[in-house]
Amino acid sequence: MDIKLHPKAEENLQEALSHYFKIDLNLEKKFIHYLDVTFNKILDFPNLYQYETKTSQKVLMDKFPYIVVYEQYEDIIMILAIFHTSRNPINLEDRT
Repeated sequence: MDIKLHPKAEENLQEALSHYFKIDLNLEKKFIHYLDVTFNKILDFPNLYQYETKTSQKVLMDKFPYIVVYEQYEDIIMILAIFHTSRNPINLEDRT
């Protein structure tokens, strides 16, 4: 199974990376590392995490206050959103 990012999730990711890069390059690298860990957890145990909607699930990243929202399909995991927990929940209807 592969992971694919929805274009809006890619935008979310770029915003987060830009934010952490402005603070410290090492912090940006740590964010990338923990996002990779989160993606691997999703790939290893896609059914483990709580449902956000009828079809999408969410997982909280380790060490960073971000939530990753995804949907499972036959051969891919589609990442719908990567967002900071202090933000309002994202409307996911336009991302499926």
